[in-house]
Amino acid sequence: MIGDLKFTVRQLAKSPGFTATALLTLALALGANSAVFSLVHTALLRPARPEESGKIVSVFNARQGAERDFRRFSLAEYEVLRTSRGVFSDVAALAKAQAGLSAHRGEAMNRSLVHLTTANFFSLFGTEPAQGRFFNAEESRPNAGLPVAVASHAAWQRLGGRPDFVGSTLWVNGQACTVIGVTREDFKGGGVLIAPDLWLPLGMFPRINSAFSRIGGQPDLTARDNHSLLVVARLLPGESLDAIAPRLPALAQQISDLQPAGSVGARELLVAPAGRLGITSEPEAEEALALLAAPLVLMAACVLLIASLNLANMLLARGAARAKEIALRLALGSGRRRIVQQLMIEGLVLAFAGGALGLFISDWANRALIASLTGALQGIATVTVTLKPELDSTVLSFTFAACVVATLLFSLAPALRASRLDVVSDLKSVGAAAGPSERWNRFFAGRHLLVMAQIALSLVLLFSASLFLRGALKAGDIPLGFKAQDRLLTEFDFSLRNAAPADAQRSLAAVLERVGALPGVARAAFSTQAPMNNREISRRVQTAGTPADASPGPQALFTGITPGYFDALGVPVLRGRDFSELESRDAGAPRVAIIDASLAQRLFPGEDALGQRVSMAASAAGGAATDLEIVGVVGEHRHEFLQVEPTLRIFVPLVHGYTGTAYLHTRLEATGPAALAAALGAVRAELQRLDPNLPMLRHEPFADFIDRDASLWSARLGAAVFGLFGAVALLLSVMGVYSVKAYAVARRTREIGIRSALGAGPRDIFALVMKQGARQIAVACGAGIVLSLLVGRTLSSLLFHISPADPIALIGAMAVLAGSALLASYIPARDAVKVDPIEALRAE
Repeated sequence: MIGDLKFTVRQLAKSPGFTATALLTLALALGANSAVFSLVHTALLRPARPEESGKIVSVFNARQGAERDFRRFSLAEYEVLRTSRGVFSDVAALAKAQAGLSAHRGEAMNRSLVHLTTANFFSLFGTEPAQGRFFNAEESRPNAGLPVAVASHAAWQRLGGRPDFVGSTLWVNGQACTVIGVTREDFKGGGVLIAPDLWLPLGMFPRINSAFSRIGGQPDLTARDNHSLLVVARLLPGESLDAIAPRLPALAQQISDLQPAGSVGARELLVAPAGRLGITSEPEAEEALALLAAPLVLMAACVLLIASLNLANMLLARGAARAKEIALRLALGSGRRRIVQQLMIEGLVLAFAGGALGLFISDWANRALIASLTGALQGIATVTVTLKPELDSTVLSFTFAACVVATLLFSLAPALRASRLDVVSDLKSVGAAAGPSERWNRFFAGRHLLVMAQIALSLVLLFSASLFLRGALKAGDIPLGFKAQDRLLTEFDFSLRNAAPADAQRSLAAVLERVGALPGVARAAFSTQAPMNNREISRRVQTAGTPADASPGPQALFTGITPGYFDALGVPVLRGRDFSELESRDAGAPRVAIIDASLAQRLFPGEDALGQRVSMAASAAGGAATDLEIVGVVGEHRHEFLQVEPTLRIFVPLVHGYTGTAYLHTRLEATGPAALAAALGAVRAELQRLDPNLPMLRHEPFADFIDRDASLWSARLGAAVFGLFGAVALLLSVMGVYSVKAYAVARRTREIGIRSALGAGPRDIFALVMKQGARQIAVACGAGIVLSLLVGRTLSSLLFHISPADPIALIGAMAVLAGSALLASYIPARDAVKVDPIEALRAE
């Protein structure tokens, strides 16, 4: 075998063109498979907590009944679980929030994900601090308010990674917090995708009651109606979920006894293994991850199959070209097993060299994906991305197995065929152009079938890529109902500095006055929600006077605004008027509302909504309702890209809708990038002059804000990933078509020479080659269309406003593939026309 290995290396070195093509083909195919496997392995297959597998569980609080109605735990309910005996060995709690984080006082805040935890949270997961220490019981005592923090390893690195970080001060929501520790780099905080930047003791809960996540929430953690805690527990040694199930009803009864007056339904406890996506309030359907992974795995497998078919064709051609050499070796006594072994080793060398190159492609692809994911998440909040596909032993083993499978796919059949040569006839032949050519001329010859299979599979991948590309393009062209160009968006959150609502609204009024007076500013207005901000505040709305026992009204997005908001955003006022300054600032003014055309049609079909009265619930969950008079109706406009049904909206004056968060919309008089850049600097400078400590989280062109929308990013990522797979498949198929046609023309040189000598013209020779190629492409595309439509149906849940049988995507993919394949056939056909009949016959 060592001799075969040396011989293989010499043979491959003598054919640099073939070797380079084969290595590129395998590197792309095996790299794609390794990248997908390492991603799927990290996200789905590898234990999220290897050392704690099966021991750590999530505890869920549900209402008894078919609907379950999951919710979080109160502090008193958590204490029932923590002090229970004979069920869990340890129970910890955490609350998730977002906070404004800065390294220096007065510095602009970054929105960051933070977790507030009990003192035993880290020990329950069996982790130790990389630096410093974790929280103690006093710091985690409810409402203690002791300002300490533990940073993630990634946050420490992002903030400079200095050695004296422990003991330094970070500003959280404008409050100084002392850093007492740093987590280990491999601590993920309960999930495989993201982790918080900062950990705070549960005693800090009232001081981190940010409007980011708890609008109008109860800041007192000890209140019985404050259900903010997620619970995770460790099973007793030797226990299982089935073993503890009979003990849960007694605990559930104790929790039911703690419910506030007016609560409906007894409580029920459910226990399940801790989810891969983190600690949540209800069992997560992690099938969504598998649903995303399945198309990637199938695409990678298709690319590997196409590459293998391509290389099988190349090796068949190479084996035919080496027919005389192999026949001579057989004649000199070499056994067929020895020939097959040597040719298989050649395939293995190619496969493992391609696999080694593929690992570099895999690592690069996963790094690019994680960078893209991190960038998309940072548009929402600064987080630590814990999904880190690595080239570990499992991935290397998979790549090794893929190399072996690829070798069997592309090398075994050519090797067996080469070992069955007719020794006498092949020894008499004089080169590649001699010998019978009818086996290369048959329409359904083996090589042609391989090429047609490549084309069919490539059409499937190109069609899938076209569906996602069409979705991404359609997302960019969806009518939004408002205008984003030549506008600025500035986000504030006054709850980050615990500002009283009256003080915050005075600051907002001052901001409007100063910004509105700037040269070049046409209009400025505030709102409590912004389109595409990945955040929704909704209220139940129904016509006033609706009986109490009637079905509740529809949920409508609830937004507090200042006068001029619709003008600043470019939303048309269809009927009625905007709010007045008095209505916007005076809480004692008559209660009024503006609704959009969708809600007007839903509540008052066929009627004029102006002057009508509606009743709006106090919160999304219900509560005392308020009657409002409708003074205006505005045009429909989107709140998110993925919505299918029209968004229902109700707007109230800011004084009645204030939530702590406020978005400043600034419309400019001038247009163009230069005006936008100048306005960005001018507005920022004016805000700094007004108040350097304004809790400003975002200040950017509105179009850039929308362009980073999470759903738009996912559509573009799908188009990029599927497009990359489709491009690789197209490249491999074109190479396959070209290699088959080029070799077929070389084998038929004698036949072409005879045809030319008997009077066939260049056009006849050209048509001879092209006709067969066109027929094969047509048959392959027909089979590919059927497969594409079947695959489109499986991808329907992932598509972005596109039919899984979209004709434009199908026709476009087929045109690109057929055109490329015909071009690959054209080059050998053109070469066939140039064959000199005298030279062809003389060569015989």
